[in-house]
This record gives sequence, C-alpha cells and structure tokens, in this order.
Amino acid sequence: MVSREMRREDDDKVSDHDVEGGEEDLDCSEPGSLRRCSWITKNSDEAYVQFHDECWGVPVYSDNRLFELLSLSGMLIDHNWTEILKRRDMYREAFADFDPSAVARMEEEDVAEISGDRELRIAECRVRCIVENARCIQRVAREFGSFSGYMWGHVNHRPVVGKYRHHKYIPFRTPKSEAVSKDLVRRGFRLVGPVIVYSFMQAAGMAIDHLVDCFRFHDCVRLAERSWGITNVAA
Repeated sequence: MVSREMRREDDDKVSDHDVEGGEEDLDCSEPGSLRRCSWITKNSDEAYVQFHDECWGVPVYSDNRLFELLSLSGMLIDHNWTEILKRRDMYREAFADFDPSAVARMEEEDVAEISGDRELRIAECRVRCIVENARCIQRVAREFGSFSGYMWGHVNHRPVVGKYRHHKYIPFRTPKSEAVSKDLVRRGFRLVGPVIVYSFMQAAGMAIDHLVDCFRFHDCVRLAERSWGITNVAA
C-alpha cells in the first residue's frame, strides 16, 4: 500500500500504477487532523483513505475475506489500490462475494462473462488465476481445516509488527513472504509472488506496517492482541 515506486521482480511485476503519490506529497497532515501513514496525502482518494483507516493491517480470519484480499493483491500487477478499491463491490458481485466454493465451481462461460465486463477491467488470464486459487483454497481447507488456519500458521498465528517510523524502511518483500509464496506456488496457487504475498499479508493484518505514529498502529496491534492473546508485541 506504500505510495512509492515498487521494485521490479521477475516473478512479481507489480504495476507502476501501484504508486499512489510522490515524495513531495508526504506528511501533509493538517493541524488537528488524524495522523496517518505518510503515504496518505491530501490528494489521496477517499476509497484509499477509508481502506487505510478501516481495513489495512486489521487481522482477518475469514476464509472468504482472505481469499478476497489475496485476489485484490494480485490485481496490483495491473492496477493500483485506489483503482481496485473503487471497483471492490463489483468484484464481490462478480466473484460471489469471494466464496471459494462458489468461485471454484465457475465454468468457461463465467470466466468469459467476467473478463468481458469492461467495468471490471480484469483480463481472462487473471480471472482464471482467481478461479484456480479458489480450488486451491478448497484443497488447503481440507488439509488444514481452513484457509485461515493455513495462512496464519505461517506466522505462528501472530502478526509481524513492523514498528517503522518512516515509509522508506517498509519492505516490499520479506523472507517470510518468500517462504509463503514458495509454499503457495507448490500447492498450485497463481499470482502469488513474494511481493504480492507481502501486500496481501499487510492488507490482512498478518504484517502490521502502519507507521508507529499513525493513529491506526496501536489500534491494529490491540485487535491482534485481543484475537490471539498476544502480549508485548508493541513494547
């Protein structure tokens, strides 16, 4: 979500569109306003700000919502977060509210209908990736009890808290996202390179990367503590 140029990776070619603003826009909070992460600027779209304030970094445990965030993170190859979030309701309608069981049953005519919808702006190959990932999620859920249990198991059911003071220190990928990506690929998932996986981990609260002076940092940490009984993660 960080508003800066994404590093290019051969297996994770995130679009230039992921850039939401430049250095000149950073740290433009007005006196008396909530202090947000520095990539949220006076020019940020309302949908982007709302996602930052209400969703990004909040631990997510629902299989449907995790599937949604994994799918949206994969779309960063072609679009930026603002473009994706503005069409979020349309994506939910197209993909049955990201119910893995329903998406896994989609057939060729469904793929053609979704990819042919100009409002959605999803290429056929991307739609196929989402459908295939739904089928992979079903297999994972049978093995681990849930997709959530599988994903959170990679971080020992505790979010990784960044405690960053400046956006330039927030990584685009980590050894953990590389390990998760490798295992997802082994299980047949697509659009899950380590940069995309880390964007997903941030969005799903598996990695809490709000800057420490952002008003959402302690909120997200407290939510994680409440859900899993974590202690001292924000010390």
